[in-house]
Amino acid sequence: MKGILRIGCVIGLALLLVGCGTFIGRLNDGLSDAEYYRGVDGGLHLLGVRGGGSDGMPAAIICYMMIVCPVITVVSLPVDAAVDTVLLPVDYINTL
Repeated sequence: MKGILRIGCVIGLALLLVGCGTFIGRLNDGLSDAEYYRGVDGGLHLLGVRGGGSDGMPAAIICYMMIVCPVITVVSLPVDAAVDTVLLPVDYINTL
């Protein structure tokens, strides 16, 4: 019983940590200026890959100061891409 509870807690924690780029990219004043795949773009801003001027760099510096943030962001990029793919019709309607 302890093993099942431990595995459930680890899976629940992992599900809470992935997809953070989607939330960051879809905020009203989020990091992403992209019309499509905002979550992936937000994750790339957190990693400092997509600077876009000075907008992404403070977030990248803060992310790299917390040692776990880059690892979680890289791990959650596939989840962000999958969620953004599901939300493509919503993004298309919002750009009209």
